[in-house]
Amino acid sequence: MNVSSSLLYKKIKTLTDQSPVDFIKSIRLNHALELLQSKKYTVTEVAEMCGFAYVEYFSLAFKKYFGKSPTKI
Repeated sequence: MNVSSSLLYKKIKTLTDQSPVDFIKSIRLNHALELLQSKKYTVTEVAEMCGFAYVEYFSLAFKKYFGKSPTKI
């Protein structure tokens, strides 16, 4: 994007009120929700498809973000 990392951080924080890491994680978790609602994939498959290396971490992040376990979707 041809900007410094600090400027990119400030712009994303201003636009989304989230850090870049949290913003990217929210996009990944929303995509995971869509995949889980399609009922085509298991929780493990969805975690891997959305870039989470550990299913346990994915489950914790999902529950913290949406308030319910990915298995309850």
